[in-house]
Amino acid sequence: MRKALDMNERGRKAAVLARFYRQQPDRIAALWRRMRLATEAEGAVAPLGQLDGLVEPFIREVGRTLEGEESSPWSRTRAVLRLSPERGARALYDEFAALRRCLVDASEVLGGGDWERERINRAVDEAVDSAVALLQRLKDPRADGPRVAFGGLVVEYFERPSRVKRAPPDAKDGRPAMH
Repeated sequence: MRKALDMNERGRKAAVLARFYRQQPDRIAALWRRMRLATEAEGAVAPLGQLDGLVEPFIREVGRTLEGEESSPWSRTRAVLRLSPERGARALYDEFAALRRCLVDASEVLGGGDWERERINRAVDEAVDSAVALLQRLKDPRADGPRVAFGGLVVEYFERPSRVKRAPPDAKDGRPAMH
């Protein structure tokens, strides 16, 4: 009888986690954006991440996977993936690593277990592999395509150098702060 209760409890927690991912992806995305900005090198903060705009739809699809959907959340994600040859694969890895950390942390806080963590990691692994393969294909059209197709639109993101120099946060220029 105790085992049946444990399975029911696990199912209830999985349902809560899946519902949170589907209904409130903006909360996890906000954490991801703060984490990404905090880990960027000082003065090198890119105004727009390569995954901005697709994080929320991807998180929703991860929620559907936690509900039992069998197909890849990356293939079901309908959004725009911006690939920047200038930033390269390292920037993609960093953005996905921050997203993985946010997804896994949310899972742990909401009572997710090994099964949920495995599904989350698999979804992020597929997304990283696909995005890097697409980036490689931008550089070399003969490169192999991704094993798991992305369900959205892929664009090459061209960046212009900023003309405005950013002052360090602790610099005092005599102007009052505006809030």
